[in-house]
This record gives sequence, structure tokens and C-alpha cells, in this order.
Amino acid sequence: MINPKMKHYLIAITLLFFLSSCAMPIVYSGYTLPQTNSVEVFYSAGEVHKDYKVMGRMVSHDYGKEIVKKEFEKYAKKIGADAVIIIGVDKSINGKPNRIVADAVKYN
Repeated sequence: MINPKMKHYLIAITLLFFLSSCAMPIVYSGYTLPQTNSVEVFYSAGEVHKDYKVMGRMVSHDYGKEIVKKEFEKYAKKIGADAVIIIGVDKSINGKPNRIVADAVKYN
């Protein structure tokens, strides 16, 4: 028989595994460059006042505006982007607006 204290640990570990398996990582399609130290975030291409080219597109599950923004920033640094332009929601897969789409950009 499992002691009650151990049972609580097993339940907690199982719950943590379940929750972590539900997280959708950012899906990226594009090229990468050396890592950058800072990334600007914009919500429209009109806000960007520098010449740039789009490196690629990032898609994330919608976990909330601030969480997704931080995840895009973190990922953009890894792929060498200078900025992220958050385009908005994507509902092309299941008809529900549960994914956020952004472009990773590099300044010229």
C-alpha cells in the first residue's frame, strides 16, 4: 500500500507532466542568424520606422497577450531577429482564434 504522503507526490508529479505536455512550443518557419540581445515588439508593420526584411513567421498557442509577447521576444532573440511584428490571431486550423501569429524581422 502506498503511504498517503507519497500518493500526494505522485499526483503532483503526474499533474505537472500533464500540464507540461499541453504546452505548444512556438512553431517557426524561416531562417536563423546569430543570437541578438534585444528585440522590439510591434503590433503592426506601420509602427516599424526602420527598413527591414522578414526572416520568417512564428506561431504560438494563445496563452494570453503578455505571455505570448514574452515567448515571442525570447524566441526571436534565439533566431537572431531585431524585432517581432505580432500580426494577430489565426483560426485556420480549427476555426477558433487560439493561435497567435508574428513575423520575425531583421533591420537592414
